[in-house]
Amino acid sequence: MRIGILKKQLRTQLKREKNQLSYAQKQRESKQVFEAIEGLPEFQKVQHVLCYWSLPDELETTDFINKWFRKKHIYLPRVSGDKVEIVRYEGPETMLPGAFGILEPQGSSISDPALIDLVIVPGMAFSVSGARMGRGGAYYDRLLPELKSAYRIGVCYQCQLINEIPVEIHDVSMDKVIVCDI
Repeated sequence: MRIGILKKQLRTQLKREKNQLSYAQKQRESKQVFEAIEGLPEFQKVQHVLCYWSLPDELETTDFINKWFRKKHIYLPRVSGDKVEIVRYEGPETMLPGAFGILEPQGSSISDPALIDLVIVPGMAFSVSGARMGRGGAYYDRLLPELKSAYRIGVCYQCQLINEIPVEIHDVSMDKVIVCDI
């Protein structure tokens, strides 16, 4: 069976599993994952962090972003065509709906992606070895190679961590995957 078909089936299954999570469970897992990130030496020693503004089915990032954006430089992605621009987050008032209805930061994008020290990456699934499967648009697969020296942390709900993911040549692996310890 082709990898693309396997990925599509896995995305459908995981979407169903995420939809079964309660609001309280989503909040608990989000809190635990981001507290774990805050405790990492890789996070503590850096100043330039690329995160993501969470969708309803992703680990919640709003509290984390608003806690840290005055202490560190927090950046968020902004979709422009088939590329992702990196824009510094300057507060909730700077967020407006962008591509796909996702809130995105306004302002100028950074010109040098090598500025990013650490990137927190969402995904549909992660393997225990760090492989990542996204939503299928390959936005992060195009962006991550530009962040050559950034430490890559994948984050997901417990149900999204699986033993093995079908991997294609363009898929970028994570340095670490953090999930809730249920």
